[in-house]
Amino acid sequence: MQSSQTRFTTPHLHSLLATRGLAAAVMVALTAGAAVSPALAQVPEDAARLGLQELRTLVTEGTGVVGDLQGVINSGKVPRDKVSPEALLAQLRARYQTAAKASLDAPAPGLVGEVRKAYVDAYVSVVTRHQGVLAKGGQDSFVPAYFRALVLKEFNAGMKGKLQAYATNREADLINGDWAVHRVMKGSPLAADVAKAMDGGALDPIVKRSGDRMLGYWPMKLNANCVACHAQNGLKQTEGGFGGALVAEVKVK
Repeated sequence: MQSSQTRFTTPHLHSLLATRGLAAAVMVALTAGAAVSPALAQVPEDAARLGLQELRTLVTEGTGVVGDLQGVINSGKVPRDKVSPEALLAQLRARYQTAAKASLDAPAPGLVGEVRKAYVDAYVSVVTRHQGVLAKGGQDSFVPAYFRALVLKEFNAGMKGKLQAYATNREADLINGDWAVHRVMKGSPLAADVAKAMDGGALDPIVKRSGDRMLGYWPMKLNANCVACHAQNGLKQTEGGFGGALVAEVKVK
């Protein structure tokens, strides 16, 4: 019987990195003992809340890695050792440790372990595939919002419908119409709730049950870099204002 926990140790991971490559190492490490969940399987409400919180932490810290490097990336003078997959995974580990007060490598039961595996797989895949862009750099060549969208797309595929996550915004504030609520949440019974919450522009998070789904809704605040970048695309926004939301949903028992 497969274990319900995900466990990997740093020495073992380093050995794998040296012999099989980063993507293979992370896949082996994170899938050790992790069961694959059926699509749209229901989970207990408490487990859903923990899975949502794990997702929020991972997305926040993973996106923050690229945010921290924006100055270097925009300069077009990027030291390759700063943006290698190994370096970026190490930075995710460090940020996660600080935020969660736990190791990214620690055992993770149930939905939390599945979320962590799917996110790290997606994160490593994206930073590996975009090494050319990261190493070359250039003004706004690889912004955090774009990185987050790429990772979430792969994350959702990896979760096979059990937990789905989206980064979206109000229609009037979108630069990329593909990220609109009605597009990213097409078919979701929670799309109307998210659109309504967004229209109000409130900055308070929402975690609640609605029918057979658990909704996680976490508004994002605009920082100075976001405001400056968006201004180049014709949007007039204010630092600290509403900058869209990270949204996730889980089907619950």
